[in-house]
Amino acid sequence: MGLQGNFKTMMLPDVLQWLDTGQRTGILHVRGSQGITKRIYFETGSIIFTSSSDPREYLGQFLISRGYISEEQLNKAMDTQLASGIKLGMILVMVGILEAEDLHNVLQLKAEENIYDLFLWEEGEFSFEDKDAIAPDLPRVHLNVMSLVMEGIRRKDEWGRIRRVFPNDRTVLDRVAAASPEDIAPNSLLRRTFEALDGRRSLANVALELHTTEFQACEAAFKLFERGLVQKIGEAEAPEEKSYASIQRLLFTEAAKAIEEKRFSEAANMYRYLAKTVPHDEEAARGLAMAEEGLSSTYFRDVVPMTTVLELAVPLARLYTENLTPQEGYLASRADGTWDIASILKVSPLAEREALRAIHRLISKGILRPRA
Repeated sequence: MGLQGNFKTMMLPDVLQWLDTGQRTGILHVRGSQGITKRIYFETGSIIFTSSSDPREYLGQFLISRGYISEEQLNKAMDTQLASGIKLGMILVMVGILEAEDLHNVLQLKAEENIYDLFLWEEGEFSFEDKDAIAPDLPRVHLNVMSLVMEGIRRKDEWGRIRRVFPNDRTVLDRVAAASPEDIAPNSLLRRTFEALDGRRSLANVALELHTTEFQACEAAFKLFERGLVQKIGEAEAPEEKSYASIQRLLFTEAAKAIEEKRFSEAANMYRYLAKTVPHDEEAARGLAMAEEGLSSTYFRDVVPMTTVLELAVPLARLYTENLTPQEGYLASRADGTWDIASILKVSPLAEREALRAIHRLISKGILRPRA
């Protein structure tokens, strides 16, 4: 099994450096409390690609936020992508909107920003999936882990400075009278942020309009504030319940889509968040059960096959001090280093689905492990 845990037991910089030093090949899955899942692809310790379930970090949104393409161009390219199956970036290069070199640079910048955002997460869970090789058709960038860690730590410190001036994303700023942005590059994120700060939009709304993350919008606004080009004029009202309902419905839609596309880990993470925020919602409970079943099925097919022999990873006496269900306790007692998973299922009084989910939980808790 690969490395797994959470940011309270092992901080992100330590995780990245451990994978770098060990020259590991595989995928680091990171799940946040807000239903966001990210993947970081490693090849012999080098980060070569990232992906995110956060719509603001999709390639198309990233290209818009940096002024490379317009929303109209993105919509046309996405229609072509749906019809042809060709990757979005390649389509933009083929039709001449982007140069191949620009696409590579954007993919690298996007990968960096995806990782920097993780440094701002207060909590998160991670697991590393060891791989013999990464798919050869994946567009590769090569990032230096130490440089990423140093910049990520700097950004976390910078976020603290920003929050002392802009306590939350409801802060509203306006351009200072006669302020001149002539020395700011046209179409840059800084220039577009300046133009969006009109005394009515909150920082949250500016981030949405510019298709960028909260940190990127706040950082740009903070630079403008320090230069005396914008000023604080107040705060927008807190979001109404209607807004929360809209966000929840969007999450339900994205979670259902993830199940359809067999992205069970992302779906489970989103449904867990929904189950916490709307604990008595039947759709959330039903979706979580489906996602966990799919995740369990995939896990015992690709990560820990049914022929794997299990053993206790902790002393037997510790089982009595763990907060285990009777079912988990029974299954843990069967893992004596001689029985494989299929054999344990045969003697288990539980339904196979339920037993597999329990075994998965025991492995995730570090109570069971594959025999070396």
